Amino acid sequence: MMFEQLNLLESEAERHIAIALSASRKTPLGLNHGAKKLPTEDPDHRDYLDLKDWCQTFSWDDRAKWEDIIIPPKFQNCLWKLVAFSNTSTPAIDPEHQKSRCGDIRDIRRRDGLNDGHTEDIWQARSFRLWASSAVSSMVIIQGTSQTISCLEKFSYEISSQLGEICPTIWMLSEPSSREFFAENDETELLRQLAIQALRKVPHFKAKFITDALRLFKQCATSNDWFQILKLIFQLIPKAYVIVDLGILGSRMNHAKNWPHDFQNLISQLNTNCSSKLAVMLLSSRPLSLGDLSALVVSVTHQSQQLSRSKSLKRPLENLSNKSKKDILTLVTRDKGSSGQAECNSVSALGAERVTHDTICETSARYSSIQNTSNLGASSFKGQRNEEAQICASTSTLNGTTRSVIPHRNSIAIAIICALTLEADAVRATIDHDWDIQNFRNLHGDKNTYSVGSIGCHNVVLLHVSDMGRTAAATVAARCRASFPGINLALVVGICGAVPFHRQSTEILLGDVIISDGLVIYDFGRQFPDTFMRKKETQDNARKAPEEIRGFISKMKGQWGRSMLKSRAGFHLEALLKRGDSPYPGVMEDRLFDPSYRHKHQRPSECAQCASSETLNTSVCEISRISTCDTLGCDPGKLVARQRHSEILSGVGNWLPEIHFGRYASGDRVMKSGEHRDRIAKREEVIAFEMEGAGVWEIFPCIIIKGACDYADSHKNKMWQGYSAVTAAACLKALLEVWPANI
Repeated sequence: MMFEQLNLLESEAERHIAIALSASRKTPLGLNHGAKKLPTEDPDHRDYLDLKDWCQTFSWDDRAKWEDIIIPPKFQNCLWKLVAFSNTSTPAIDPEHQKSRCGDIRDIRRRDGLNDGHTEDIWQARSFRLWASSAVSSMVIIQGTSQTISCLEKFSYEISSQLGEICPTIWMLSEPSSREFFAENDETELLRQLAIQALRKVPHFKAKFITDALRLFKQCATSNDWFQILKLIFQLIPKAYVIVDLGILGSRMNHAKNWPHDFQNLISQLNTNCSSKLAVMLLSSRPLSLGDLSALVVSVTHQSQQLSRSKSLKRPLENLSNKSKKDILTLVTRDKGSSGQAECNSVSALGAERVTHDTICETSARYSSIQNTSNLGASSFKGQRNEEAQICASTSTLNGTTRSVIPHRNSIAIAIICALTLEADAVRATIDHDWDIQNFRNLHGDKNTYSVGSIGCHNVVLLHVSDMGRTAAATVAARCRASFPGINLALVVGICGAVPFHRQSTEILLGDVIISDGLVIYDFGRQFPDTFMRKKETQDNARKAPEEIRGFISKMKGQWGRSMLKSRAGFHLEALLKRGDSPYPGVMEDRLFDPSYRHKHQRPSECAQCASSETLNTSVCEISRISTCDTLGCDPGKLVARQRHSEILSGVGNWLPEIHFGRYASGDRVMKSGEHRDRIAKREEVIAFEMEGAGVWEIFPCIIIKGACDYADSHKNKMWQGYSAVTAAACLKALLEVWPANI
């Protein structure tokens, strides 16, 4: 196998030597820059010869280590061509020449007094600033019309020029020679050109990557194939920006209308599988197919609407645009993902400095950076329609962290209810910006305690509940409805007891998060001498969740939703854990005993009462109820083995929490019996037990998000409570990233 790979690389080098020699006798390929091609010059011929010689220097032992071999940097300039032209002689567009042509056109239009549209609103748009400052892979769509084509072309030139000076940037700009080129080539050629540019940004090439890429380029035929190649390449680039003006395709632009979904799938895979950051910008004068895709969008309207500004504007627009660009570039350079780790390194990201992870489609915008530019041109641009009306009002992004105006209490739409202090502390750590509580004084008769802030684009009010249970939760929720009448979603966030196995084979481990898709009030009913019967009449049970919540949960249950939610929750969890307050207890502390094995003194000599307690109808001593398993000597032989534990310990799986969807059993009783737990779970088809949801469910549209801190059996303890509260808070933040801002 190693020998075959080496032969493939060597034979491809020989082929390019022959091509270079043939071209040198004629006109060098692409030497005419006016024809928008990249030159293949004589030095490449010598590079290919050197590469061939390098291949021939390997001994057999060297070949056995093929996957670890990095090809020397001196071959960098020929390696990308080796791959790029492995299956076609179609030239590569020179991006610098393309940008230069756009600049020339701009200068000519300016000289002739032609108005190609002002781009200030785009530079100022909140969605664009979030994209620019995102710490992880993200996408923004600049959506124009047929009347704003010149404006889109101008902005694509400006942003590619600015970004290209400070970080790896790939672009396809719309200018006459490029449009002429694509009049003869389809949209797959555009993806090929992006792949070629991306190859040139790879910092170093491993031999195995080159041979794999050669095979893929030779076989590539469809757009899906090219997106797979782009994924392979971008995994090797720590950080890259991609700017694509789809106007370059001309009449074929409609063939790329589904690219937002394709790029979003690529971004999701990068966010899940590697630390590379990819920031994609698509510009289009024709509507793109978004469907139910959540995306950052900046709408560019007709010039006359876009430029209707206050007549008091004294400052030259060009100077203000330069300031906007400078401020945006400040956001980009402050992005800690520039190191290629795409991670939230700062513990203060969830603390004093409040760096938020806000993004549509799995992006993460840093509030501390955005906050410094939240008033960009505010004195001159108080009526920006792009920011106020067109910034993806129906998106699922946390894209509003640039607020500088205190919201009115009636505009706060989301309430978060926490019964325990540790639950509220975990949620507080996810808040991006705190509003002064003195601006939200309680109305008469409201005795609740609130914290008010924002998580991304959502203003939220956190309710600190004084007691556990349904009644206390219902009381604070009812008071909250009076003081904050705009609430249309309540999130009950915290910890719960989990059913360890549900749907036959699905395992729940401690730290996993359960999101409600229904609720049962399991302890409301009639107690007969021989049994308890729950009341099942409609009026005595929790109502069905509203349609918008059911639809949203259905979406999140899907493969994309679940994958995205887990990925983003894991990202936020990592940042939360860096605070050090609630570390992961470890797999060995996640102990599940057989349901019938009771938590009591296991040595008869220690307690006569426990020794005689063999059935559910007999009591154990009070001391055993508050003692740990280690103190009582609970038998490790009674532990139940779990497949996920085996995978984690063997390195096949990871310890990151899973996210489950299912019905909650809610009541005023703390469940501490494995046998009762399983009996109720089977009868009611529930996967977790909690105590506050039923109280809130009837007051507000409600979703319960809780981390499993125990198995609702007699062996439960508080070791996992802090960590599970943090996992729930991380999932809360991830869920709000995709909760539509206009619901």
